[in-house]
Amino acid sequence: MVKDGPSQCNIPLAGSFAFAQGADKQQVWCVVGSLFQKSVDVLRLTVPSHEGLGQRLESLSLSSQSVLDDGASGEGGSAEISVLSSTPLSESSPLRSELVPRSKETSSRKQKQRGHLTTKPKGQVGDQPLTFKSKVKSSGYTQAPRMKMFAPSTRPTKGSPTSRAGTKSTGGERPGARREFPMDSGPPISLQKKLEAAERPTPINSIALSDDGSLLACGLANKSALVLKMPGLTKPHSITGHNAAVTSVNWSKEGRWLLTASDDKTASVWTTGQSEPVLTISATNHNFAGDKDDGKPSAKENRAFPHPVRHAQFYYMDKFVLLSCGSAISMFKFHLDQTKDDIKRYQTKSRYKLVKTLTMEKTQQITALSAVNGFYSYIVLCAGSNRSMEVFDMNVARSVRTIPDVHSRPVHAICQNKGSPSVSHPSSAYDLFLTAALTDGIKLWDLRTNRCVRRYEGHLNRAYPCGLTMSPCARFIATGAEDKSAYIYDVRESGPLHKLTGHTDVVSDVAFHPLTPQLVTSSVDGKLHSYVETR
Repeated sequence: MVKDGPSQCNIPLAGSFAFAQGADKQQVWCVVGSLFQKSVDVLRLTVPSHEGLGQRLESLSLSSQSVLDDGASGEGGSAEISVLSSTPLSESSPLRSELVPRSKETSSRKQKQRGHLTTKPKGQVGDQPLTFKSKVKSSGYTQAPRMKMFAPSTRPTKGSPTSRAGTKSTGGERPGARREFPMDSGPPISLQKKLEAAERPTPINSIALSDDGSLLACGLANKSALVLKMPGLTKPHSITGHNAAVTSVNWSKEGRWLLTASDDKTASVWTTGQSEPVLTISATNHNFAGDKDDGKPSAKENRAFPHPVRHAQFYYMDKFVLLSCGSAISMFKFHLDQTKDDIKRYQTKSRYKLVKTLTMEKTQQITALSAVNGFYSYIVLCAGSNRSMEVFDMNVARSVRTIPDVHSRPVHAICQNKGSPSVSHPSSAYDLFLTAALTDGIKLWDLRTNRCVRRYEGHLNRAYPCGLTMSPCARFIATGAEDKSAYIYDVRESGPLHKLTGHTDVVSDVAFHPLTPQLVTSSVDGKLHSYVETR
């Protein structure tokens, strides 16, 4: 639909625009496309001067209607706020910080200078493990009994007819190649599978899918986390190590590491196939050994977290870890030790160190946290218990915008339009984000205009903080509800599009698959539901 003439522009939120100049030098034509609707407006602008097109556009004083509170990224602080980083890192930016592990030569040289190392008498044998090899081979008592004494080798050797036949091109996709997300697909409303996450009914607090869509992580209230393989929710693997409920789970960019936060005031990094965490963040500053003889850091300088760690996630392309504790956000740099040693498996060499701590003003607790990890972005969104939301620019390490009274109740969930590795959006689409609060529905915000552009109401959410998510194509919104159902909204409509029934308790969290039109829901009674597109 094209609108021309003196009528008003009816597009509520512009997605893209273009300018053109015809034979008449005093007229400039502008085509504006809607971000949510299938409509285009054609505007005719009259310029009395005879200057060039670039100067004409400057005389029209066109702007993106962005109002900055305290400035944004960059040295001058005059750039507009955007999720996509458009300015280079400043010289004093905390995002330049890196954690480089010390070498053995450097550490031994420093210890010699401090007098910690003493020369042993010649010929004296030092402390060594009572083994002939560096690793202790298992005796096999913990393994399953061997039931099959002989199995023929059925794998074809190199050069055999079977292997040559298997290397022929079949015209399909290359192994490991990622498919593009079907942008014209419908909402996933057909039930595919049901699964109980635990033997006993256990609330599922949070779920997260890896970027390649192969793994699903669940944070449970029984002090554990669960990892399942997608798309069929198979081969569950339990992760135990926390002393309280796991409140959030988050995958690294490549899906190799899993970050969990718990009410036991710690956060841990795990990898598949290991029962112990690779890194545990339990102190506010670092986990380096002190200079005292006992090798422990000073309790005054490196205290434990005073409050439970509610949110934890990887940030800036897996370079940092963001944690929220109380009213503060902490950004840590880290180094993960990937060496395996059966003897010293409990002596981890993974390290972390505090880079920056930012505090929300006039609030007691951070209730929601969101940041993009799939690409480089300086923006971190935080919501507090005082019903306000702050936008932090980590390039300059300060708050650049405050939005008061976001909802009538504190925001319990923030969802950004992060897309996925198989989807590309216009740069303006990444500035959209969702917020949810009890009894106040869902709101869609535009970071550029600093205002709410649409509300979504129709689902029941009065007491339990139900999660929400946006599809990779940015066309659908899914949320949990307290009426034992999940709801799917069209981003262009304020009312629900579909109601997914069949749950037996409150739907606590939802997650879209990053590669295919699939939705996973979790409930308070510890059950998972998988939905796919209707064909």
